[in-house]
Amino acid sequence: METTNTANKLARMRTINEALTLIKAQDPETAVTYNFIRKLLDRDKVRHFRSGSRYILNFDDLLNELNMN
Repeated sequence: METTNTANKLARMRTINEALTLIKAQDPETAVTYNFIRKLLDRDKVRHFRSGSRYILNFDDLLNELNMN
């Protein structure tokens, strides 16, 4: 039997504010806003869930969505 070392990649889950901070660190003059990200979540363009009143989103999905547009 052949064994492989496949590492499970964990999703980078972030709040909207954390995601926005990471985006602004890469591009300080970005036009992406909190409300823009919320609209993407409301339209189910990015995988996410709610924890109380917070949105927790898949950061990699967000980056993919931003790169597609």
